[in-house]
Amino acid sequence: MLAGNAVMINWSDVAPEHRHAYYEWHCREHMVGRVALPGFIRGRRYIAAKASRDFLVCYEVEDIGVLTSKAYLDKANAPSALTRRTTPFVKNSSRALARVKHTLGIGTGGCALTLRFDAAPGEESRLERHIIDEALPRVVEIPEITGAHFLLADMEASAIVPVERQGRPTTVPRWIVVIEGVTLDAVNGASGYLDALAKHGAAGEIVRDTYTLQIMVAK
Repeated sequence: MLAGNAVMINWSDVAPEHRHAYYEWHCREHMVGRVALPGFIRGRRYIAAKASRDFLVCYEVEDIGVLTSKAYLDKANAPSALTRRTTPFVKNSSRALARVKHTLGIGTGGCALTLRFDAAPGEESRLERHIIDEALPRVVEIPEITGAHFLLADMEASAIVPVERQGRPTTVPRWIVVIEGVTLDAVNGASGYLDALAKHGAAGEIVRDTYTLQIMVAK
């Protein structure tokens, strides 16, 4: 299960030639600094196995208010020199400040699959019921699956652009499912229980990505 009631989740690209600088900043400054803030519980970074973006980053927080709090915004609006030098290397961000609508499981998996999608107008309730009542409970019955989570973006909170993110065009995924497991085969197989999303009200493209865990930092 996720450790909080909200998450900051971000998919982005960093070119291989900039990875050393990115790791220095993200591991030694950004993750440690974020998790030290009030209400932040832990952060994780994954690298792509088969994905549309190079990295997946997720911060679990106590509630959505943490992500619009003075403590967080003061930090994000006063980026360090290292942050200013490094963030231009981070491209093609898709980022949501999201509420945890449902979370199941026993722990953190070394592999993750994410689905990003939207709901057709008027179909939100039907789609949510399918995910919560049918799809995710079946996913976590698989022994190799450690967690399954449904996130819904807070569009107002996600629209806030602090100084450290200015000049970085970002899309906001509205509906998100995350499956965690012990192998890539497990999370790929478990996603079959979500193949019917379109039949239950999902609209447009469903972006499907798989990742392996690089680092986790906890308070």
